[in-house]
Amino acid sequence: MKHLLAASLLLLSTQAQAQQAGPFARMVVIQPKPGQSAAFEQGYQRHLDWHKKAGDRWTWYGWSFVLGERLGMFMDGTFGHAAANFDAAVQPATDAADNAANVAPHADFLSHGIFRRLEVASVGQPLPDTSPYLAMTTYTVAPGDVTAFERQLVARATRPAGAAGGERYTWYRMQIGGEGAQYVLMRAVAGFAAAADLPDVMPAGTGPMLRGVRTELLRYRADMSYIQKD
Repeated sequence: MKHLLAASLLLLSTQAQAQQAGPFARMVVIQPKPGQSAAFEQGYQRHLDWHKKAGDRWTWYGWSFVLGERLGMFMDGTFGHAAANFDAAVQPATDAADNAANVAPHADFLSHGIFRRLEVASVGQPLPDTSPYLAMTTYTVAPGDVTAFERQLVARATRPAGAAGGERYTWYRMQIGGEGAQYVLMRAVAGFAAAADLPDVMPAGTGPMLRGVRTELLRYRADMSYIQKD
């Protein structure tokens, strides 16, 4: 009877975790404590195992920062959600408890934000994916220039050279969880050389709208990711 009850609760939890497709993402940046990088990774992998055993239907990608001011930190994220999905996560209380036991003792959570993919400003299949590296640029825009900035991004994406020129990139806009008017540009690359030689996709005329630009390279970590396989 206990086993039947546990199975029923797991089924209800999985059913409650509605997987509606949508443009929203959650991204989290984590910094291992000094001298505890290995312990952090081992604890994070145990936490991913909890997600597997709990029947989590979300995909969690993981990356290590290998270039940029956040060198040595880790980022995870879950993508392609409807906003309502975030209120239907699998077993939130148990998830938090397992995170506190396995991850938090070895690392600090630096940021946690919800982002929206800008469909009409992006080109090609949405990123991220399991490409070896992810080139990520974060732009901070003056609040009064947000509308004009996004209009420029859309114009760049829909012009023939962008839409049909073999380019692939994805824009995200922060919705909540950080300093306002932030945009994240993601591009898949094969390695350091490809990242160093990426073409500029920023529209002309956006420079005066920018208050800050941060460029980073992240290495995909298959061993620190959770991808549900049916």
